[in-house]
Amino acid sequence: NFIDGLAIGASCTVSLLQGLSTSIAILCEEFPHELGDFVILLSAGMSTRQALLFNFLSACSCYVGLAFGILVGNNFAPNIIFALAGGMFLYISLADMFPEMNDMLREKITGRKTDFTYFMIQNAGMLTGFTAILLITLYAGEIELE
Repeated sequence: NFIDGLAIGASCTVSLLQGLSTSIAILCEEFPHELGDFVILLSAGMSTRQALLFNFLSACSCYVGLAFGILVGNNFAPNIIFALAGGMFLYISLADMFPEMNDMLREKITGRKTDFTYFMIQNAGMLTGFTAILLITLYAGEIELE
């Protein structure tokens, strides 16, 4: 969450449009992430109220990252922050999410048709995110905020 805020803050220092597109991309990533964290906290034995509180406190670190991103983005090159945030996002997804998806697939699923269905669902989610970012990148110059 801190890295999310850092990326949003740095992109807002570059331009309002880039800040908006980064915010939309992070929102698309954070919604399922926070739901997953909530379920993990519930599975760990927390009550619903405790899980919501800890999830909220974790999400508040985004504001700290936002302030730090704006500060550093104004005083230094924001591209350094983008490189750091991109590397962290890739590390988290490759080192944590993909193995977890494969473990879930191996534990609960048997049969070729079901395997293919889960494979398509997982890839549809990832391709939707890739498509959203691609469209924002391709048509960012044509978007006008008046």
